[in-house]
Amino acid sequence: MQIAKRHGIAVVLCLLLLGAGCSSGGSKTDSSASKPGASGANDIAPADRADLADGGKLTWPIDTFPSNFNLSQLDGALADGASVMGALMPSMFNIDPLAQPVVNTDFATSAVLTATEPKQIVTYKLNPKATWDDATPITEADFEAQWKALSGKDKSFHIASSNGYENIESVVKGSDDKEIVVTFAAPYVDWQGLFSPLYPASTNKDATVFNDGWKEKALTTAGPFKMAGVDTTAQTINLVRNDKWWGRRAKLDTIIFRKIDRDAQADALSNGEIDLMGVGSDVNRLKRAEGISGVTIHHAAAPNFNHMTINGTSAILSDINVRKALAQAIDRDAVAKTLLGPLGVKTAPLGNHIYMTNQKGYQDNSTTLPFDIAAAGKLLDDAGWKLAGDTRMKDGKPLSLRLPLPPGSAVGKQISELVRSMAQKVGIKIDIQSVPGDDFFPKYVSLGNFDIVLFGWSGTPFPVTSAKSIYAAPKKQADGTEDVQQNYARIGTPDIDKLFNDAAATFDADKQISIGNEIDKLIWAEVHSLTIYQVPDIVATKAKLSNFGSFGFATVVYEDIGYKK
Repeated sequence: MQIAKRHGIAVVLCLLLLGAGCSSGGSKTDSSASKPGASGANDIAPADRADLADGGKLTWPIDTFPSNFNLSQLDGALADGASVMGALMPSMFNIDPLAQPVVNTDFATSAVLTATEPKQIVTYKLNPKATWDDATPITEADFEAQWKALSGKDKSFHIASSNGYENIESVVKGSDDKEIVVTFAAPYVDWQGLFSPLYPASTNKDATVFNDGWKEKALTTAGPFKMAGVDTTAQTINLVRNDKWWGRRAKLDTIIFRKIDRDAQADALSNGEIDLMGVGSDVNRLKRAEGISGVTIHHAAAPNFNHMTINGTSAILSDINVRKALAQAIDRDAVAKTLLGPLGVKTAPLGNHIYMTNQKGYQDNSTTLPFDIAAAGKLLDDAGWKLAGDTRMKDGKPLSLRLPLPPGSAVGKQISELVRSMAQKVGIKIDIQSVPGDDFFPKYVSLGNFDIVLFGWSGTPFPVTSAKSIYAAPKKQADGTEDVQQNYARIGTPDIDKLFNDAAATFDADKQISIGNEIDKLIWAEVHSLTIYQVPDIVATKAKLSNFGSFGFATVVYEDIGYKK
């Protein structure tokens, strides 16, 4: 189960979304429905706080034990970590069920675009009660330090994304420390995604603390819960109600995040060891959940999708024609039907890297790379990869691609086997390599230690601007290395970068959509990655659990989660 609260500018990476749901809260739809709804439809068993018991424990299974609780750090940008930190850290905006940003008054009494000419200016006025756990007030200093850490200028900060922060020219005090004036050097239309989450200046000023200080535990809190303990042996993270919280008192006493193998989660839910389970596109998990007494199945649509990233620095895949051949060898329609058909949801593959099928602006731009075995074979022939038996050879070497895959994901295994079988029909060998789940990102994906890799992305209500860190071209650093941020394919072009900048400066929604689709067409042209399908947001919970379930686009409101009396 993975719920990514981080609606901010960086897209949250969903490790193993292949098998579970990943979403980010709010209103009930018919839970007997089998199809995810449009943006704005979600299913969380809403209940008034007065109807909920005071106290209780929620045990929340996670697939990956966080390697860093700093969500802004490259290795920390994972959905499971975001689910933990969403209960602890400030956000200036929440996202409502219609995917619209709403000022989070627990932290900001107002956040307003106060000027667009000659420069864009945003002014925040903070809640006077907003305070870090050590009694330090949340002030302009925190905003300024976060901007400087995430601007991308100081490469000693290993950031997941500079989206939006790189556009800022200055962050200064207004009338006092609780008023912040942010001036942009270049316009940034989706400014509501910034400073969500917000980390303290005390940890954002120092690159060593930024990169490593949050690895073992959260260093502070300013939310309805606080971190009481992290047990790396038992693989549990214990959150308890934060009595210093100035907002609505959390209904739950405790939230325990527990790493548990996905194959064991259905039994754990049945036995009462956990209180919820993500289903995603795993029909076996859905059938198991439907057979458990006292469990409710929730359905929604969320901006989450499975895909295959293609490493453009791979010796073989650096040739764009080989990437095109691989793409045309994969029958994405068949993969989507195989995985989604048994769930009773729409089975069409996702044809866009920027927009989900239930977002305004969606169009299928994948038609330039249709499934075509003959075309794939010709591309490989022309690239010098000749068939020798059932394998392609060139310069005495086979066309063999390495696909690292963590264990425990039935859906991940199913997709990888389908991809391997399809690629083999044109002579491409795919070697599926089992790797430890906790090593998957830091030792394989982040380092480019793969040829192709399967995982999922969780999108945001800001589809174009939040995607920049995934698709913008890596930048050369002074030491010769590349700053890839979240572009694990390491493929990009100046044209894509320019269009992202144009989109960020476009306040006309329809025009931004047009630019977003132009970006997507170029991503397909470069064969950066293959979108496979949008993952249905299906979640099983204990029937008495309220204000929790399939959140769709909306923010989790942790203090309102509870059990019916």
